[in-house]
Amino acid sequence: MLKRADVDPFVVVERGRLIVKPLLDADGRVTRFADRLCRLVRKLEGRPRATVEEALRRQERRVRDTSRLGGLAGTLLMACRFEPPADVEALPARRAAVFRARGGMWPPVPGDTLLPYAIDGEPQALYETFYADRQAAWPLRGAPAWSGAQLLAQYHLELGRAVLRDAERVEIRVRGGWRALFASIKLARLMYHVERVGRGYRLTLTGPAAAFVARRSRYGSRFARIVPALSRATAWQLRATVHRDDQVGTFVLRGRARAATGRVGPEPSRARFDSAWERRFARDFRAARDGLTAGWTLAREHTPLVADGRVALPDFTLRHTDGREACVELVGFWTAEYLQEKAAMVARVGDVPLVLVVAKALAVGAGADALTAAAGDRVLWCTKQPRLADVMRVVERVATPTTP
Repeated sequence: MLKRADVDPFVVVERGRLIVKPLLDADGRVTRFADRLCRLVRKLEGRPRATVEEALRRQERRVRDTSRLGGLAGTLLMACRFEPPADVEALPARRAAVFRARGGMWPPVPGDTLLPYAIDGEPQALYETFYADRQAAWPLRGAPAWSGAQLLAQYHLELGRAVLRDAERVEIRVRGGWRALFASIKLARLMYHVERVGRGYRLTLTGPAAAFVARRSRYGSRFARIVPALSRATAWQLRATVHRDDQVGTFVLRGRARAATGRVGPEPSRARFDSAWERRFARDFRAARDGLTAGWTLAREHTPLVADGRVALPDFTLRHTDGREACVELVGFWTAEYLQEKAAMVARVGDVPLVLVVAKALAVGAGADALTAAAGDRVLWCTKQPRLADVMRVVERVATPTTP
């Protein structure tokens, strides 16, 4: 994340609202400067991180408003991929061997610079890679293919992330991108509460011990970690309560899927499927004829189901133009324990219109009775592949209107 010194020039508090003012670029000079930084980093692929950082610092010295432009280089560095050498694990042992063997040979006499390194393989190679495991020596292996405008957009997003360091509580409204979002929340070790609001969802995030800690912004850095996943959603809004300089303000960050590539960008244009079943079902839906899917749209992992503090994310959501909605979960290869888990999920969500499509041919254990008891007529048993007509018949029967 960016340093607070990079963010302070942009932040103001007005009437209880904390606002991050964007970096204005009326004459295009900032975009041209950002373009130059992006081209420079791409030219330095293969060079050590220290070299890349120094090259960016030299560029920063050429501009007048360093306090407002300094974060551009930091944003670009965060998007770069630096990798350690392949034999990085062996370097500490090699250094220890050199230090043990150097004795009176250190420092070397003139002309014998490589003498202390002549203990393991080629002295010149060991001399050049002696500290290659330090991050400053890691070579640049991947620079983002950004334009100046994309870097500037990413910079504004990173400014918002940095403000969240002082956040006490966060509320999110989002459309799409649930899998990546919940994965990032789990990695950040945050607690969440999800509730349905009309056709959308409100997600409230807190820290595990938020009610017992003295420093209210203790979990701010964790809140900031979820923004990259959040920004890949179709549309989203984040509202946070921020404590900053003895003032409390409400901070709002919103956006849509970005055109930038790299760490933060849009959802893939082609949906990612977990199985051939899911891929074929989506293909059959798109190719359907004779009014089989008339009025229905299909979305991948679009509707989280919330019950008893747990969240399930069905494979597909089908929504009709008349407001009806149903979720479809495809259950292929299964065991008795897996079916019991699905039965428990169905029991938790209650009357939610969830259709389970289960393959008999791929069964490797018992458990069908528990699933049938929990889901009733919402279970569709099939052979090798689910027929779209059969699935749509069940969907039409169980789909219910959503609240506008």
